[in-house]
Amino acid sequence: MSITVRDCLKLPSLSLGRVIAGHKGLDNIVSTVSVLEFDDPDEDEDTPDNELIALNELLISAFFCVRNDVDAQCSLIRKSKKWGDIGLVLFYSDIILGSLDKRLIETADMLDFPIILLPEKNMGLKYSDVINDVMEAIFYDRRMKNHFVTSAIERLSQTAEEKRTPSLALSLASDYGRASFFLCDEACHIIASSYWPMNNYEDLNIVKEIISDPESRGTSSIEETYHISFFRTSFTERKQNRLILCAVSHHDRLNSVIMSEVAELIQLFTALWNYNLNVASKEAVIPALFDGRKELSDHICRSTGIEKELYNRILILEPRTYTVEKAENKDPLSVLLPKIRSLFLDADCPLICDMLGSHMVLLYPAGTQPRSQLLESDLHDFISSHEEFSACTSWTGTNLFESAPEFYREYSEGKHILQKIYPRKIFFTAEDVHYASKIRKLCQSLDQEKEHCLQILRPVLSDREPDLIKTLACYLLDADSMLKKTAELMFVHRNTVLYRLNRIRTLLGCDLAKMPAAYDIYMAVSLYRLELFTEDD
Repeated sequence: MSITVRDCLKLPSLSLGRVIAGHKGLDNIVSTVSVLEFDDPDEDEDTPDNELIALNELLISAFFCVRNDVDAQCSLIRKSKKWGDIGLVLFYSDIILGSLDKRLIETADMLDFPIILLPEKNMGLKYSDVINDVMEAIFYDRRMKNHFVTSAIERLSQTAEEKRTPSLALSLASDYGRASFFLCDEACHIIASSYWPMNNYEDLNIVKEIISDPESRGTSSIEETYHISFFRTSFTERKQNRLILCAVSHHDRLNSVIMSEVAELIQLFTALWNYNLNVASKEAVIPALFDGRKELSDHICRSTGIEKELYNRILILEPRTYTVEKAENKDPLSVLLPKIRSLFLDADCPLICDMLGSHMVLLYPAGTQPRSQLLESDLHDFISSHEEFSACTSWTGTNLFESAPEFYREYSEGKHILQKIYPRKIFFTAEDVHYASKIRKLCQSLDQEKEHCLQILRPVLSDREPDLIKTLACYLLDADSMLKKTAELMFVHRNTVLYRLNRIRTLLGCDLAKMPAAYDIYMAVSLYRLELFTEDD
């Protein structure tokens, strides 16, 4: 058992605090405490950061740097969540902020980011009180239980799937062993890495210098030159893939026991989350691509003979959620891998296909030739006929290997929004993903466009007929604005749908098919599906 935000609330310095937002995040694990009293306004919170390391920090702040700017307060919460922080202890709110804006509370609730409000006017509480209490609890827990591997797996399981990478696992190891770790294949190509301290990139050059010599001759002289300790251990992960774990330590904490624990963590990581680290196989290019590790993906392409220019389509298949009783296989899609590969083999079409986490990823060349169109049709029918698939998202374009990281980031951030907006839909395109990204940003924004969308549907939501908003949502989002299909999906007569739509047009004062008003209504209904507001508002 590790220390969670909920556990911290029982500590003396936090016992008088109250949780005012983000209650769903109270079970997140706390690994350390950090003070936040500055912000970089020029940093874009949506900028992808492949080196992002989630340290599970609990933040302490009085928000002094953003005390007069609610927008900046909300932006800081979003960026903190993106960086991997798991909550905020807010000091002196009455004195510094005056009052808390409801938009800050809404943002924290949306992100499941707990805000613990300490007694607003109590200047007797100090930052150091909280830091000492929390860190003492963390250290005591570590001493008593010595369960690094179990704790690390628990923390990784709480991390979003797209951020759950070997580098993140190694970053937990660096925090634990106070050392830089490097995971390599048998040929000593670096697969993943982490640094201690986080900006100590010089350790990479040290490791490259050592492992460039297969016999590691001169290791002692290098250790003496750089005043470091160098560790290396070999181990086997799933499917008998041999890996090498290297570490550079500038302290005396690292030892062979910790090295074995980190190796065990990597073994469990690959087994639990279907992460292919066998860079001798072409399938390993999928996690390398999506993790934005261009140097590694280029190495895999060269060593396995992948012709990058052939591939122009990505397909991501999501599994349907099963209950424990119904699920016979923890990876329901994995049993379908051979059948997918057989389809492409029969069509004589190159394919790179593997599991990544819970979903399946396909990379292949798509064209306009009859043979390619027939394959697309067969693949569509196969996916439609298997209930194991809940969603299929595709992206097509040139320079796939360069564009894949950005597409995967946008897809990962928007897939849950897509499934809420279009619950009856299975097949999604890159345009759908981009629309979900726009809606996500609109949800998080505090500008007039969002408020405009929220106000559009008020006449419909306020009407006495509760089925009006459901009919409008079905008509626009599920039935592609087709009257007959709407009636079929709602199990009502066509004339009933027609009556409701006419009523909606009267209430809204516009034609549902006339642009640009129609687009605003479409976005407003999407926000309704996301439950930002309900009929009771």
